[in-house]
Amino acid sequence: MIDNATLITLHKSLTGEVLFDKLHQTLYATDASVYRKIPLAVAFPKDTKDLKILIEFATKNKITLIPRTAGTSLAGQCVGDGIVVDVSKHFTNIIELNVEEQWVSVEPGVVRDELNRYLAEHGLFFGPNTSTANRCMIGGMVGNNSSGTTSIKYGVTRDHVLELETVLSDGSVATFFKNQ
Repeated sequence: MIDNATLITLHKSLTGEVLFDKLHQTLYATDASVYRKIPLAVAFPKDTKDLKILIEFATKNKITLIPRTAGTSLAGQCVGDGIVVDVSKHFTNIIELNVEEQWVSVEPGVVRDELNRYLAEHGLFFGPNTSTANRCMIGGMVGNNSSGTTSIKYGVTRDHVLELETVLSDGSVATFFKNQ
């Protein structure tokens, strides 16, 4: 069992934060599904270094990390009794847009509709149109392979992902490319 002193030490090692008070545990115990599971804590990493620290901590202490963006999934994917890792607070940047090649690089906490407002001035859009498009985030859409009302015409999320830079369970960073 992880005690509060250990979680405080984890918190101090991050540039982001780890919260383990009852309010945050309760808020993150649910998503848009019917499932409920009280997490050990909620982390708000600020950068890749924080993610690596969280992975190392989870591995050492044999606990799970539950990645989360907006929590709009309907099947309970982002609830659990480990540490919820919420990237919606700090990983929210649109990094680069290449209009000519029609691609954009984003962090996982970018809201789908905000991305499309940004892309609209260039005559572009991100096709999957979920019912939660005004609050769902790209990271969650990738994790769930989100679709929606326009998926027959424009495809699902995986159809639009060209590459993913990820932090693996051993803390290493890997980039995965779409097989073209």
